[in-house]
Amino acid sequence: MLNLHSVLIRKMTQENNVMNKVVLQVIVSVFFFLASPSLLMAEINQGNDGFFCRSPYGQSLLADVHPNFVRFDVASITNHQEWDWGQTGKSTRINTFCVMGLNLPIWSGQLNEKLSLSVALPMSTTIWLDLFEPVTAPVVNTDYRIALPVFTLTRHFDKGFVRNLSVDIAPYKHESTHLGDEMTLQRVENMLPLCRVNVSNHYSEIVFSLNEADSDDRHWHTFKAGLMLLWNARRGWYFIDATDGDAALAQPRFSPWEAYLQYQYQSPKKHNFQWVVSAEVRNRALYGYPEFTWLADGVHYEMQDESRIFTYNLFCGLRFCGKREGVFSRMSVGLRLYHGNNPYGQFRNHKDFNHIGVCVTFE
Repeated sequence: MLNLHSVLIRKMTQENNVMNKVVLQVIVSVFFFLASPSLLMAEINQGNDGFFCRSPYGQSLLADVHPNFVRFDVASITNHQEWDWGQTGKSTRINTFCVMGLNLPIWSGQLNEKLSLSVALPMSTTIWLDLFEPVTAPVVNTDYRIALPVFTLTRHFDKGFVRNLSVDIAPYKHESTHLGDEMTLQRVENMLPLCRVNVSNHYSEIVFSLNEADSDDRHWHTFKAGLMLLWNARRGWYFIDATDGDAALAQPRFSPWEAYLQYQYQSPKKHNFQWVVSAEVRNRALYGYPEFTWLADGVHYEMQDESRIFTYNLFCGLRFCGKREGVFSRMSVGLRLYHGNNPYGQFRNHKDFNHIGVCVTFE
């Protein structure tokens, strides 16, 4: 049994290391190939039309669970044995989260007096780091998101409550998530019947927006409604490989969509500061496989069918607007609260997950 464990541990470590290195190399290569000239030209061409010009339309709101800007969180979260490497047994613990997101501008300009078009390339990496675990401070989970160009068409209005209407069309987006090595090894050592779930999918997304903020000198009430549709509806959002555990433990259903509503208020800028309140309600799949606990007498779990669940995300804080406009010209500090299923990687089978903490963003 020990030899088998050694082989499994060595095999899964090698597979994870290879996969993480390949994905990381691809993301870093794409980032440096596109980001450097794109962001440089976006600063030079700010406010102009043409290639590498940043548009205020098609950007993420501060309550977006998976934003295309940079966000850091230090938060008290619901604890569970599956992501508590130190096995503290506490009901809540402090964890850290980092989203490295970018919406790289490709082209932006006016089609006529009332219509504008922007094209951008979003990508992000979300890292869940148990920084306050004193022994190893493990990476719990990493999510990667990349996309083909996203097209944003905006209709402008001169007066009234409706300032603009826009639609974002993303023909192709890809998500891939990876469980941290320490967490994988712990699951193998405790002989969990399901060690890793491959959360990897392709989908399209369409977002309708009302009153996207294109200036900081007035009150803005912004509304968004989005829909994500899987390309391969029959396979679903995830699958289990034979080498990763018992696939019979998964209870998927035909649920190939995810929908959300968002709202954001921002006050007029005063001395370069403004108040921002942002909220999101999302309906998504609660993944259909068991939550595991392990004790001295063995592993315990109950079967769980895939179902639907509502999630809620709220940000309240203060935003600093720099004198220049452009990429990373605004920084926000505030409180972020989340309730729903765990939004990270293969832990999306866990419901009643709470997050409350300090959030810092760079747009």
